[in-house]
Amino acid sequence: MQPGFKKPLLKFKDMDIQFQNTDDLNATLVVNLVKEDYSDSVEKQLKKIQKQANVKGFRVGHAPMVMVKSMYGKGILADELNKLASEALFGYLKENNLDILAQPLPSDKVETKVNIDKDQDFTMAFDLGLAPKFDLNISSKDEVTKYVIEVPEEEVDKEIVNLKKRFGKLEVSEQVEETDVVYAKASELNEEGVKFEGGVSDKDISFTPELIKDEKAKAIFIGKKPGDKLTVNLREMFNDNVTVITNTLGLSKEAVNDLNPDFEIEITEIKRNIPAEAGVEFYNQVLGDGIAEDEETFRNKVKENIEMYYNSESEQHVEHMINHLIDENHNFELPDEFLKRWLMQSKEDVYNDANIDERYSNESKSLKYLLIQEKIAEKLGVKVEREDIEQASLSYTLSMFRSYGMQNPDFSFVKKFSDDNLKKPEQLQQMTDIALRRKVITALRSEVSVKEKSISIEDFYKELDTHKHEH
Repeated sequence: MQPGFKKPLLKFKDMDIQFQNTDDLNATLVVNLVKEDYSDSVEKQLKKIQKQANVKGFRVGHAPMVMVKSMYGKGILADELNKLASEALFGYLKENNLDILAQPLPSDKVETKVNIDKDQDFTMAFDLGLAPKFDLNISSKDEVTKYVIEVPEEEVDKEIVNLKKRFGKLEVSEQVEETDVVYAKASELNEEGVKFEGGVSDKDISFTPELIKDEKAKAIFIGKKPGDKLTVNLREMFNDNVTVITNTLGLSKEAVNDLNPDFEIEITEIKRNIPAEAGVEFYNQVLGDGIAEDEETFRNKVKENIEMYYNSESEQHVEHMINHLIDENHNFELPDEFLKRWLMQSKEDVYNDANIDERYSNESKSLKYLLIQEKIAEKLGVKVEREDIEQASLSYTLSMFRSYGMQNPDFSFVKKFSDDNLKKPEQLQQMTDIALRRKVITALRSEVSVKEKSISIEDFYKELDTHKHEH
């Protein structure tokens, strides 16, 4: 027996297994294998191979056992040792109700001794990261605020104006106005103001002057006509937003950072938005056929949709605050050094000595949340059913379509798209995770105190900004 190790309370299949806690979160398990543990199984495998072996000079199945052992013995023995060690390891953990994090690693504390050429007794040692023990610490003493957001009539007016623009028509215009869509060709210039050889040349782009924050940069375009060429600072034109420039020019962020800022913009076309007119055709475009036949019904429905949107925003904030409670009320440690080792060994292309400390911070936060989530699910009896997964997938799909501008997609189309996606294992797992998170949050809402507070739209977002800065 290794010094400092103890025999287990329970043994697995009478194997010699030694277990030692380094501390509450780390342990080492040693499996000692003697000939009696593996010999029968190895002999059985060799006899099976002998019956099938096709060895030159002998009929199939008639090669001498000594030759079969010489050819296959070491490999079979190695496989059997690994199999027995794995069975002993996980059998011991199960019998002793030990929860581990990640996968066991070859021990860096106790030497593994496997010399097939010399020995008949073998030692295989594993380091383990143990799951922390903690209690669920959320109750009615914990309070979160549910903001009830008031939607004034001016907000409805503003939304209807935006909807008329969104469902309006683009018509060709002769001169640029602030809200027009400008189509142009962009070419990178060198320090002499000449098109840069090998740089970006005649790249088709589109933009709206209204979105340019720098007033001087915006004014350059006002009143210009198709065919006009202007020299502009591209970074000012796109508000120094590298992501927008990357998407506009189709370049990598690294390439965008290397660009000269001065560009020639040649206007090729100007289009102006002509807002849609109020009427049944417009109402049907926005809400779907037959939802509103008159302006009052349409207006009420728009207000209802706005209220639903802000209620969704408020619900997300409640979920966010409950997630804070989950984090703040549960302070426990993880086997950090073990998990860092495991990450670097299991994902060598992602983690290394140079970045592990920085990246591990996010990994550990995610793992702690998952452990707490499991505890909540266990204590509050949360179970994810197929119906929950399908509902999560439907909501996710509908949200995705709306982000693409499809406000009222046909339900049967959304359902088919969602169901087809659930046939993909990675999508099924993602939706299962989302469904579990939702059910956990729903369960916790009945455990904490949720107090409603009326608030204006402006003040609601001020609250969100304040909270964001605090965290």
